[in-house]
Amino acid sequence: MWNRSLLFCADEAKKRGICFYGAGYWGNVAYKLFSLFDIKPLCYCDDEASKIGKMYNGVPVLSVQEAAEQFPKAVYIVCIDITKTTGSFNRDFQKNMLENLKSNGVYDSNSELRLPFYVFLLDINGYKEMTRCREKADTINMKEAFLWDNLRNLAVVSNMSNSGVWFFTQLLDMHSHILSLPFSETFENIYINRLQYLEGDELILEMAAQMLGYFKSAFEELSCVGQNKFQNLCIDEKGVNIKCAYIDPADFLTNLYAQFQGGTIKLHSYGQMLKIYFAVYNNCLNRHYESSRNYWMVYDLHTPDHDMAKEAEYLFQDEFDRIEHLMIIREPVQHCYSWVKRMVISEKNNAAIVKGYLAKVIRSELGINIEKQEGMNLHVIKFEDVKFQGRLFLQELCEFLQIPFEESLMKTTLNGIEVYFPANTKEGVRYITGFDTASALQKDFSEILSPWDEARLNIIYSLFKEAMGYQMGYPSLSEFKLETLEDILKEDFKFASVIQQLVDTGLKVEEQYDVNTFIKELFLNYIKDHHGKKAIFYDYIASEAE
Repeated sequence: MWNRSLLFCADEAKKRGICFYGAGYWGNVAYKLFSLFDIKPLCYCDDEASKIGKMYNGVPVLSVQEAAEQFPKAVYIVCIDITKTTGSFNRDFQKNMLENLKSNGVYDSNSELRLPFYVFLLDINGYKEMTRCREKADTINMKEAFLWDNLRNLAVVSNMSNSGVWFFTQLLDMHSHILSLPFSETFENIYINRLQYLEGDELILEMAAQMLGYFKSAFEELSCVGQNKFQNLCIDEKGVNIKCAYIDPADFLTNLYAQFQGGTIKLHSYGQMLKIYFAVYNNCLNRHYESSRNYWMVYDLHTPDHDMAKEAEYLFQDEFDRIEHLMIIREPVQHCYSWVKRMVISEKNNAAIVKGYLAKVIRSELGINIEKQEGMNLHVIKFEDVKFQGRLFLQELCEFLQIPFEESLMKTTLNGIEVYFPANTKEGVRYITGFDTASALQKDFSEILSPWDEARLNIIYSLFKEAMGYQMGYPSLSEFKLETLEDILKEDFKFASVIQQLVDTGLKVEEQYDVNTFIKELFLNYIKDHHGKKAIFYDYIASEAE
């Protein structure tokens, strides 16, 4: 269930009282946050017997059952008790705590309040600072600033996951006609479920909360703050994090208020919300608007197999002169290797191997997300074209966007500062930038793919590969009988077995599954659906060299 906002929760707490569930680190953060509203908790409650009966921040600690009996009408906030070095959200822990509140009859939507999103209020010395930000907004010279309604072009970028989208967007960073909101991901759900219903200070606060990962903060050690956007992505040649991307939260609030120019503070569309985010972020970077430029917003959804048709439902054509959907792809066998190498072996990313997410990755490797849909506008960008024919490709892209080519496109930067990113090579991790090809064309897949895996994947992915102009060293899917294709799926895939090891150790028992069976079913359904049929794909933006 979606909670409404921090301000709504604070108002409810003033009427009904509030109890903090979790007498630990986050319970202390909750105490400080609500103190900004002059609210003191009725009690803490906790599941650890050693804490019950004691005092925390001068407030008694009770069991959840005792608290529910004494304060049945109070607002109960889940305060996740994790150390600062681990930080952020433990979703399983949160889920169990919410279920406990429900079983004791004291749960409501306010219990879902995500405290980490609001620590920036502690950095700016409280909610009262927002009033000063609102007053300061009137002093901004809006003639030189970006205003949301001056932004008329939107490039929505999606990808296969680990397909070079960060490299691509970092090349675009300093172009004078391009506005970036790096590593933004989709704001769709937050707009649909909450932001479109809010107004005034409540809206301002919740819009700012979504930008937590961009703010300078005393809570930097928390993974929910700066690092969730830039750690390991905004680094120097030695792999040290560069804090060039962080902006001041008070500055952001001031510029956010200024976008509404003294009128009603309310959103009227998803497109308007995106424009406001881009305008405010770039104003905070002290970039200046020039009416002669054909500005483009580059909105990186950073989601594999994203349903762009669904995204398009909330983007009204009359709000834009052009909306272009761009999909970053990579040769699919190479992508399979690189994805497993990074997500499974190097990072041991449990979230990436749950069934739903893995299915999206496999679907993207099959090219399903670039098969044409009626009424959809999409252009494909090949990672290999960007990496190996950079200048020619970027000249073609600029022509497509109707903006001039600029030399700034030939460097990877973030807010104008040259940045690097880690590449796994035979010699170990190298920190690369620009058009370094250290890990772009892996030839030896044996760590993750058997020779039989490689052959089968090339056949299964052949429709995608042929359509996108990738070199074919194997027969096409269409050259085999259906029975033969079904037969080649009988043997297990080595890469699926590699993923299985992490599934067995990283996921809860109820989330575990047989990866080979799951992947074979995805492949089989695809083969049955596509065998003997003509798949029609979107065009890719080719360099002149092709």
